[in-house]
Amino acid sequence: MHNETQYSSSPWNQWQELKDALPPEIDDAGNVEYKLKLVDPSIERLDHLITQMKWRLSEGDGEAMYELGVDDDGTLVGLSAEDMSASMNTLRQMADALDADVSIIRELTMDQLGRQEAKKSHKVLEALIRKRLTNQQQQFTDIRIAMLGGHGEGKSTLLGYITHGVQDNGRGRARLSCARHRHEIESGRTSSISHEIIGYDTEGKLINYASTHNISTWEQICDMSSKVITFLDLCGHAKYLRTTISGMTGYSPDYAALVLSANMNGISEMAREHLSLAVMLDIPVFVIVTKVDVASRDQLKRTLNGLVQLLRAPGVNKVPIIVRSENDFDSCASHVARGGPEIPIFLVSNVTGTNIDLLERFFNFLPRPTKHYDALLEEPVEFQVEEVYSLSDIGPIIGGVLRRGRINIHEDEMRRTYHLGPDSTGTFIKVTVESIHRHRVATHYVHCGQAATLAIRPTFTSSLNDHDDTENNNTKQHHHHPPFRIQRGMVLLGTEQPTSYYEFEADLIVLYHPTGVTVGTCGMIHSGSVRQRARVISILSTKNEINHTSSSVTTSSSSSSTVSSSSLTAEDNINDNKEHTTTTTTTQHSNHTIHHRIIPSGNEGRCILRFMHEPKYLCQGAQILFMEGKSKCLGRVIRLINTKT
Repeated sequence: MHNETQYSSSPWNQWQELKDALPPEIDDAGNVEYKLKLVDPSIERLDHLITQMKWRLSEGDGEAMYELGVDDDGTLVGLSAEDMSASMNTLRQMADALDADVSIIRELTMDQLGRQEAKKSHKVLEALIRKRLTNQQQQFTDIRIAMLGGHGEGKSTLLGYITHGVQDNGRGRARLSCARHRHEIESGRTSSISHEIIGYDTEGKLINYASTHNISTWEQICDMSSKVITFLDLCGHAKYLRTTISGMTGYSPDYAALVLSANMNGISEMAREHLSLAVMLDIPVFVIVTKVDVASRDQLKRTLNGLVQLLRAPGVNKVPIIVRSENDFDSCASHVARGGPEIPIFLVSNVTGTNIDLLERFFNFLPRPTKHYDALLEEPVEFQVEEVYSLSDIGPIIGGVLRRGRINIHEDEMRRTYHLGPDSTGTFIKVTVESIHRHRVATHYVHCGQAATLAIRPTFTSSLNDHDDTENNNTKQHHHHPPFRIQRGMVLLGTEQPTSYYEFEADLIVLYHPTGVTVGTCGMIHSGSVRQRARVISILSTKNEINHTSSSVTTSSSSSSTVSSSSLTAEDNINDNKEHTTTTTTTQHSNHTIHHRIIPSGNEGRCILRFMHEPKYLCQGAQILFMEGKSKCLGRVIRLINTKT
C-alpha cells in the first residue's frame, strides 16, 4: 500500500464524516477530479480528458488530485487490477501531454474500506498530478511559511535542520546557518527577517542543501524542484515585535508555523502575541513543539495543556490534533489551507530528529491557499517594497511582493514603466523595470502573489525638478526639494495618476484597549508595506451609538410638528451661513458628542485616522492593524481623504 499522507484538498478528508463515501464531485471549481475508469479512451475522448486535466491543474496552481474507481456522486465503486492498470496508463498519458508527473497518494482495496458488498480485490486510487519544470521559465508552486514563536523556542534551529540538514548538538549549532548578523550568532536572538528555502521534486522528494545532488545555491534548488517552500524566520524577542509584524503584513505568508518549546512549562507571552497576530490576519496556522527530547513528561504535559486551552479559547476556536505517525495525517491535514477548525501539532526534536520526517512530508502536501489571483492578474500593478539595496553595476533594486497585476520584462519599455513612491512629500517618480529575480534566479515575469526583486531605472521624464516645476511654478523653490530617496514602505504602481494620503476613514474593531479608542488615540498602522504612527482625529459613529440613534429616530417620529419645523429652519439657516440659537446649540452638542465618543474593547466603530509624519499610499478595502503596546485594533479602509498636508 502506498503512502497515505493526507493532501489538504483531498476529498478523503471527509470520508469518515460521510459514512464510507467521498463528497460529490464539484464540476465547476477546484482541482479534484473523479473518474470511475479510464480504459482505452478514443482519440476524441482523450483530447477531452487532457483539456479537463489542464483546467484542473490551473485550478490547483499546477497541482491536481484524481480519484480513480470513484463515481461522480462520491460512491466508492473500485476497479479490478486490470482496469486500474489501464486507467493509470491513460492518466500518465494525459499528464505527459501536459508536461506533468503522476504520483500515487493512496491505493486501497474495497476490503480495507470495509465494503462487504463489493468485490474485495477491487481498488480505489488517489493520484497527485504535478506540473514539471521547464527550462524556459520558472514553473514551480511557491508557498511562503512564516515561523512564529517566542525567543528560545527553536525556530532558527529547526529551519537550520530542515533547510541545511544540520542536526543540532543541543547548543544551537543548527541555527548558525540561518543567522544573518554577527550579533545574532553571539546573542542567539533573531533581529531581522531571514529567508530560507527547500524544494520538492515531482515525486515528492526533499531538495535542500543536504541532498545527494551536491546543491549549494538557491538556483539549484529551484531548478530541481516543482514546489518551493520559502520560510520567513521572524523575530521572537519582544524587542523586535514590530519587525515580526512587518514581516507578517508585508510578505503575506500563506501559512504560519507557531513554534513552541516543550520544556518551557507553558506558553510564552510572545507566542500568544504571535498567534493572535496570525488569527487577526486570517493566516492558516499549524504548531510545532520542539525540544521533546529534553522535556520531562510533566513539562510536555503542561505545555500541551496550555496550548490546547489557548487554541480552544474564544477568538481562536481551533481543534488541536497531535500528529504522532503517518496514520494521523488523515485528520491533521484536513482543511488546513481553507482555515478549517483542525490545527495539527507536531512534536519534534532538532537533536534526535524525532518526527522531522513527518513535518517534511507535511510541507510537501501543503497546497497553496486558494485566492482570487486570476481577477487580480488583470488589475494595475501594485508592488509593495519591503527591501531596498543597490549594486554598483546595476543600480537600485527593490524587493517585495506583487499584490496585483503582472510584470513582464519582455514587454516594451512603456508597458513596464511604473510610478514609485510616495516619498515624504507625497512625490512619485517614474521608473522602468529592467530585470526580475525570484528566489535569486533570473526570470522574465512575476505574477500577483509572488515575491521578487526588481532592478529599476529612473526614466528621464521623471526628474524631480520637472515635478517641482509643475507643482511650484510660481514659487520657483524646487531647488529646496530634498532628493528622492527609495525606502521601505513605498509602492510601485501601474496607475496613471498615483495619489498618497494623510487621512483615511476606516471601520475599526477594537480587540483590546485598556481605556477604549477615543479622539486623540495614537498607534502604529500596519497595512501591507505601510508602517507609520497615526492618530484618531474623529470618531464618526460607534456600534452602540448606531443602535441608539435608530431607536431615537423611532421616538422622534411622534414629535410635534413645531419641533420638526424648528429643525428645518435651523438647517436652512446653516446653509445660508446665518446665526441662530438652535443651530449653535445643535452644533456645540454635535461637537461635544464627537469628541467624547469611545469605542471600548470588543466593540466596533467608524473613525478617521491621520498619519503623523508623511503621506502613504493606501487602497480602498485594505486591511489595517492599529496597535500600540498591548492594544490591538483590526480594521478596513473604506474611504481615502485627499488633503494637501
